[in-house]
Amino acid sequence: MTFQTSRFARAAALVCERDGVNLAGLNDAELVELQRELGEVARAQAVLNAEVAGEIAARAAANPGPGSIARKVGFRNEKQLIAETLGTSAGQAGLLLEAGKGLKQADAEASQVQQSPGRELAGREAPGREAPGWPLAAAALRDGAITVDKFEVITKTLTILEADAEGERQFVELARRLKIYDLKRVCDREIKLGDPGGAEARERRQYESRYLRLFEDMHGMTVVEGKLDPASAGHFKAWLDKQVRAAFQAKRENSTDVRTADQIRVDALAMLAHHAMDCEAPGSGVKTTLVVRASLEELREGVGFGECDALGGPMSVGTLRAMCADAQVVPMVLGGGSVPLDVGYAKRLATPYQRLAIAERDGGCAWCHAPVSFCDVHHIESWLDGGPTDLNNLVMLCVSCHHSMHYGRWRIEVEGGVVWFTPPPEVDPTRTRRKGGLAHLALDSRT
Repeated sequence: MTFQTSRFARAAALVCERDGVNLAGLNDAELVELQRELGEVARAQAVLNAEVAGEIAARAAANPGPGSIARKVGFRNEKQLIAETLGTSAGQAGLLLEAGKGLKQADAEASQVQQSPGRELAGREAPGREAPGWPLAAAALRDGAITVDKFEVITKTLTILEADAEGERQFVELARRLKIYDLKRVCDREIKLGDPGGAEARERRQYESRYLRLFEDMHGMTVVEGKLDPASAGHFKAWLDKQVRAAFQAKRENSTDVRTADQIRVDALAMLAHHAMDCEAPGSGVKTTLVVRASLEELREGVGFGECDALGGPMSVGTLRAMCADAQVVPMVLGGGSVPLDVGYAKRLATPYQRLAIAERDGGCAWCHAPVSFCDVHHIESWLDGGPTDLNNLVMLCVSCHHSMHYGRWRIEVEGGVVWFTPPPEVDPTRTRRKGGLAHLALDSRT
């Protein structure tokens, strides 16, 4: 592995040119630009850190035990060595180690292919192969197109899926355009869909591993610790999200409520406990609907995947059936005659069925992918200006993105069931539009 510092040097040189500058004298644009330059320095240095970590890992593997590279200089293992010498966390050191191993493996395979053309495909299909290299992902990392954490996520996914070169290309393109949180969601989904037989077994293990503990710390505060299986978490999270959303809506009219979202969750749980202990009222808190999605055929057969609005990623239909066993099942017909999805100008607000349809299309906030429970359905062309309450004139957005789009003069369109966002010229002079909603998270989506 050749140690190349040219990218880091270029980025560092731009920052060093500002040596001695008075930060308070910079205008907003200059200060943001300086922050971007520092970010590029950090990303370029992370690649160098990963490459050195990869070499350390290789030497540790070749010479383990008391004589290993880490033990010789007083560290338990290579992760501690990297964390201590870089002044970072053990988690970040582990990330650099994994990325470094991936870069080193990709370089080794590239060298083999150069020496023996046509060997790459045979190598990837060889039985018992542990860690294939991913040259496109490695090149994207070194070029600055993706970050170290994105590289680690997609290479791990590619290895699990035993992807080919085309699959690698698709995931690299995905990593280029998605934020790390959304990238992890898509990769998790693809891994689960690639192993349908193991989904229910995995969810059964999750159910058996659920736990909740409460204990007091030295300050007299009760600490809550636990893990919830998907079926339990779906109901719990959907109810809590609804309480938070309702409280924030009420805060618009009651400015004296200064609670944070975390504090609202605590109050909601306390209210639920009080209600369960001694209350004859019919309910507690804001009524919540838990939405789960799966095709009618899959629900009947009990095989396949579906989704729950309150959780990210697919779930086995068996788990979804257990979640909605006591709930009314509402069939969703998109564009069919049995449910009036398009109500034209007759109604200003989206109907419950329309909200379900929009949630199915957009998957939450069509721009930032916030959960459905955090979002409202908005008219693209205002109803007051003659905009119809039809699917092609409705989009699901969280409050923050709705304000950003409205005041930032973004253009939103719906074509063929896909939401498109076009930025104003001050954001992007080319005004290149981008897919929104679930289409933006699709593996082979084009921007």
